[in-house]
Amino acid sequence: MSVAPTLEAELGGRAPDGLTALTEQERRAFAGVLHDAKARQSQELDAAIERSLGVVPRMLRGTIRKILFG
Repeated sequence: MSVAPTLEAELGGRAPDGLTALTEQERRAFAGVLHDAKARQSQELDAAIERSLGVVPRMLRGTIRKILFG
């Protein structure tokens, strides 16, 4: 099974041609590291949003959250 579709899914598009120099195992490892980094980034962003909403008065947080995130 090729890791190219998995890697392209993690990259959000076509994988750069330079990645063909990597072995299948290296591409798989790269896709895993990229997935983990994106998960950490998402968690950090969620935490930053929550910290930011901490300065908003409690009564307005729900309304502000709806305005910002629908």
